[in-house]
Amino acid sequence: MSQRWIRSLVGLGLTLLMLLSVWTGQRPELAERLELDLYDLRLKQSLLNEQDPRIVIVDVDEPSLAAEGRWPWSRDKLARLVSQLTDQYGVALVGFDMVFSESDNRVTAVRLQQSLPTDPQQRFSAQQLQRLLQQSDPDRNFAGVIAERPVVMGYVFNQQDAALVNGGLGPATVSALTAGIEAPLAQGYLGNLPALQQSTPWGGFFDNPLVDADGTYRRVPLLQQYQQAYYPSLALASLLALLGETEVTPIIERDIRGDNPALIAIDAGGIRIPVDHRSAVLVPYRGPMGSFPYVSATDVLQGRADPAVLEGAIVLVGTSAAGLLDLRVTPLQNRYPGVEVHANILSGMLDERIHHQPDYTIAVELTQLLITGLLLSLLVPRLSVFWGSLLTLAWGLALIGANLYAWNQLLWVIPLAYSLLLTLLLYLFQLSTGYFFESRNRQRLASQFGQYIPAEIVDELNARGGEVELEGESRDMTVFFSDVRGFTGLSEQLNPQQLTRLMNIYLTRMTALIYRHRGTVDKYIGDAVMAFWGAPLADPQHQRQALDAAMAMLEAMADVNRELEQEGLPQISVGMGLNSGKMNVGNMGSSYRMAYTVMGDAVNLGSRLEGLTKFYGVALIVSDALKQAVPEYLFLELDRVQVKGRSEPVILWQPLGLKEDQAEALLRLTENFSTALSLFRQRAWRECLEVLQQLERQQFNPQLLAIYRRRIADYQQLPPPEKWDGVFIHTSK
Repeated sequence: MSQRWIRSLVGLGLTLLMLLSVWTGQRPELAERLELDLYDLRLKQSLLNEQDPRIVIVDVDEPSLAAEGRWPWSRDKLARLVSQLTDQYGVALVGFDMVFSESDNRVTAVRLQQSLPTDPQQRFSAQQLQRLLQQSDPDRNFAGVIAERPVVMGYVFNQQDAALVNGGLGPATVSALTAGIEAPLAQGYLGNLPALQQSTPWGGFFDNPLVDADGTYRRVPLLQQYQQAYYPSLALASLLALLGETEVTPIIERDIRGDNPALIAIDAGGIRIPVDHRSAVLVPYRGPMGSFPYVSATDVLQGRADPAVLEGAIVLVGTSAAGLLDLRVTPLQNRYPGVEVHANILSGMLDERIHHQPDYTIAVELTQLLITGLLLSLLVPRLSVFWGSLLTLAWGLALIGANLYAWNQLLWVIPLAYSLLLTLLLYLFQLSTGYFFESRNRQRLASQFGQYIPAEIVDELNARGGEVELEGESRDMTVFFSDVRGFTGLSEQLNPQQLTRLMNIYLTRMTALIYRHRGTVDKYIGDAVMAFWGAPLADPQHQRQALDAAMAMLEAMADVNRELEQEGLPQISVGMGLNSGKMNVGNMGSSYRMAYTVMGDAVNLGSRLEGLTKFYGVALIVSDALKQAVPEYLFLELDRVQVKGRSEPVILWQPLGLKEDQAEALLRLTENFSTALSLFRQRAWRECLEVLQQLERQQFNPQLLAIYRRRIADYQQLPPPEKWDGVFIHTSK
């Protein structure tokens, strides 16, 4: 047996050991630790690093303790805190990252003393005293405040002590044991006073029984099992309260290992939340501490808080004070407020931005290991040290690149440590054995090749090895074009630094919205943006995704212009075009430069539609093909035209938004203009002008009305031919 085959068989044996280790779940601790470190690296490189204003943390911080007194505060003060937040500041929801398990008897005596008669001769009956005690009970008053407002209470489960059962729990979100749901099993709990917990339909636990071995908060369960039901975390309960729901729907599928059902996601009011086999989510950290606005609790109590920060926000009440021991170790910081962990989870659920391992993760990892073993065990022994090293490096980079793509684009967390360890192990093994067994042969072969192969042929072979094969396919897709209007004039007014800053602000915001709606940015052409939907991943909803993205971009232009104005830059307006149809997509270009792009007649039409927006005085025009694919939108028919370069007429539509969101007045305007178009195509010029005049009084698009007035005037002078079908021919782009 040759040395090469020996090396290959040993490499395949090492691969088999790795495969068995992964399949059985018996991974070495070193590999587990490396996996956690790689997870932390990916997390840090993908942080949003921007605040989420929807969630505000009311912080029991050091200044609050200094101003309001040591913790715990009286229930009267907490009741006032809730009342201030909801009544004065108009928050949407208040969640407590704390538990109120003991009665507050301190304030009762004070209230009772204030309520007793000052006349020593006046006496209270037993019934009066009892009634006074009830009225001055701070827990009862606090419960009354909670009952009238959207409040989520917090509690703590215990995994060891079944005797620790205190207070009340919030309602379960899954009220019976369900096959396939595996969640941490709680033995007891520390809950709120029954009177407090029963005052609200929402409550959630804020403990974490799934802290990693190094003490780091990377994942938190959304459900815990207690007795015969499943209870929600504080973040999940807050989401349910925000949606007005009390239960979730578990999404269960068959386990890839066999026929056993397994929980893969939770449906909370229509929001799909992917979870792992322990009903946990990976915490979608936005950034280090301060990723959410903080408001000091004493500022709320004293009425000094900024209303703009709190109005309409989801409020989580927690603490960052060191003495209250709610600081956690996270991949980002060693001292991270626990309440902000819950805020990150809630933010991720609202954005549907939860990294997760799909249920077929083990199959992906096994495939990675198998390909790694076959590739490096069979090919490296047959290559020189240089080419073997290059192959190993390329494969390692490919593993990392694919993993980062899955992380950033698909929100998948695919294990990487074992594949990289196997890559390194096989490389070192092959390198060392190759040095001892085949170094002379490689030198001899290299010498022979140097003698018999001319240098120019070697260069040609090297070039072929780096060549990218051009492949393409035809797909049903949607293409998008946008352009800044009057950009040439703007560029003449601004210096290079100002122009660069303006384009960076605009393109950053537009690109983020394209990515958010699963689009692919094809290229930037000066001030223009070209994007498409339906590739590289097929998307049956590409028309809707593209239209949603375009509408979101138009809506975002107000924020873009505000930011430009703040920096002393001129405001801008845009025109956009969308078209759906068959397009050619793939790597196109040359060996010098490649681009993954789309081409075809449908692409050209999308560009023409964008160019017509200025003519019709609208910001967005879509084709009839896209309009037919998104029936849930309300559209306004603009015209029936023949664009330059096409012989077939095209119907132009302006999307106005989802039908269910439109006011009755806009629906009437749309119907009126549709009537005007019908009269126009019937050559009923006078009646059409009357409808146009009515639309003008209703402040309808004046530019569009002027177009049809001009056409009617022209046709009254020179009537259209007998077979005229209402199609207007555009002679320019």
